[in-house]
Amino acid sequence: MPATAETAATAPTLKQSTFDRLRAMILSGALRPGEALRERELAVALGVSRTPLREALNKLEIEGLVEGAPHRGFRVTVVDLKTAGELLDLRKMLDGYAAGLAAESISPAGIADLEAVMARLARFEARETLSLEDLAEEVRIGMRIHEIIARETGHGFLIDTLTALYGRLSLLIWVDVLWVDRWELTRAEHKEIVAAVIARDAARAAAAAEAHVTRARAALQRVVDAQSLLHGSARGRTGDVPARPARRP
Repeated sequence: MPATAETAATAPTLKQSTFDRLRAMILSGALRPGEALRERELAVALGVSRTPLREALNKLEIEGLVEGAPHRGFRVTVVDLKTAGELLDLRKMLDGYAAGLAAESISPAGIADLEAVMARLARFEARETLSLEDLAEEVRIGMRIHEIIARETGHGFLIDTLTALYGRLSLLIWVDVLWVDRWELTRAEHKEIVAAVIARDAARAAAAAEAHVTRARAALQRVVDAQSLLHGSARGRTGDVPARPARRP
């Protein structure tokens, strides 16, 4: 059937919306690391045909959020701790660079967006108790700070690289939630990054962003060490990241 003007106009939108919805399901934890992605079921759930779904899966594979294997289909990527460490090392360099650039070029709209995110985060901080699900949601909202900063650099390639990097690291959201006893430090670091960017202090913003990732890297190392002790293996051995942390008693 020849394409009409309407189908030609809506096809790219359908492809993008399928990709966006499937990506959101992975990043929100609705689809867990290691989970097999059954195309027929997903197509029904998303209300699309297999064609835009397959294109979305191929694009997600390029981003590193899903893995494909011949005759086995796709599954949500399971990030091993060694890879996670490498991603955080890269993020430290890029986040510092991005924060410095953003501090020099942030727009009034960007400042308003950062202030809006901080207002949302303040509501979590005001609560006396938070569930693991609340903490996970706070982590996701906190990531908006970094996404806005990346956007405000105006550096297209840097934005694309950080977007893909944040997507991969979102599969490690449980590391932040697991170390809930250090949560006040995370909040303080976010406040410092935002304050420095809004103050247009490039050096301060870059240092704050790098320090934030450095501490995240240290938290990951504690997980590696704990895993080594639990398995009786050599220090620093890597393994697969579990889908989500066990609930605290």
